[in-house]
Amino acid sequence: MSKNRDPKEPIEEKGPIESLVDSPLRLLVFCAALLIFSLAGGMLIGSIVKENRSSSARNSVPVMSVEKGTPQTVDDAPLESEETIRPLSKPVDALSHDNPYTVPRDESLPGVAETLEKETVIAALPPSGAQQIEKGPAWQRYAARSGGSDPTKPTIAIVIDDVGLNRKRIKELVALDEVITLSFLPYAPNLQESVQLTRSKGHEAMLHLPMEPTRASANPGPNALLNKLSAQEIRDRVILNLDSFEGYVGVNNHMGSKFTAYEPGMQIVMDELAKRDLLFLDSKTTSASTGYRLALEKNVPAAIRDVFIDNVINVPDILTQLKKVEKLAAKNGHAIAIGHPHAETISALKIWMPQAVSAGYNFSTVSHILSFQNKIATKTE
Repeated sequence: MSKNRDPKEPIEEKGPIESLVDSPLRLLVFCAALLIFSLAGGMLIGSIVKENRSSSARNSVPVMSVEKGTPQTVDDAPLESEETIRPLSKPVDALSHDNPYTVPRDESLPGVAETLEKETVIAALPPSGAQQIEKGPAWQRYAARSGGSDPTKPTIAIVIDDVGLNRKRIKELVALDEVITLSFLPYAPNLQESVQLTRSKGHEAMLHLPMEPTRASANPGPNALLNKLSAQEIRDRVILNLDSFEGYVGVNNHMGSKFTAYEPGMQIVMDELAKRDLLFLDSKTTSASTGYRLALEKNVPAAIRDVFIDNVINVPDILTQLKKVEKLAAKNGHAIAIGHPHAETISALKIWMPQAVSAGYNFSTVSHILSFQNKIATKTE
């Protein structure tokens, strides 16, 4: 028999937690509600994060990681200009973003999923019917044989920088009727194959040596020459880049507005070029460049770029720049112009080259211009 409670005895009040513990059913309902709330909250947060990531992916452009990623060859990747010069200003490095190429991923393209490996060196063949120099310095041994047929005419050398990452553009460039020089990035894949194709079509190859620009956001690519490196590190990188392929006549700088002004570093570059009998073309991305002067001091055949033709990437502006090239060639006997593998640049060259030939201009290469100058100097002496 239960004990009767005294009406005067105060009722003991219980807290919410004690009430839950005393009632298993309430505890079970509370736990179920808490679990449902947690799951719903997690799903809501997950959907928000997913939407933000999707939005970021839609708004961003897939960019090749130059420092850590493997450069990939694609058939038609969009290209950006390496140097942009304001009217009446001195040459400067001016990439519109850190990496000069945006490379869309396409697994169906050959070589996209491949890692960059050391290729078996295949000797590039000279143009059909051309005279091949078996001996002599590399800058003459690998020179194109099809240029410079008439030294009495004003001569133009067209150099296309940043070549190697776009297979379609290489094919379009080597299909041009007049001789040109393609300057290949040393970190591009399938380099020896591309150089062999270039030389077999009668054109000339150079190495586009990556160097540090003044603008920190511009990325010159892997194994670039940087001012902060030790002398030995600079030498090691120069050798590594020069060993990336064979069959080229010499080197010009990729970017380099900071490094070409760094005399100790450029002296190392010239020492290595002299050992290999290679020429140097100063792209002149800064007026402070020491490249040309140091090359002459080291007895390295050297020249300086006269005109950038595609700072503004549209056909009319490129044609205007090419007219400037004509005027310089007529005045000085020769002119060296640098462009890039943009579709607009190739279109402009197709239009302009036949007109220039009809106007009495001769197309040749940097190596031929230097050879001709060397012959004149030898006769004068």
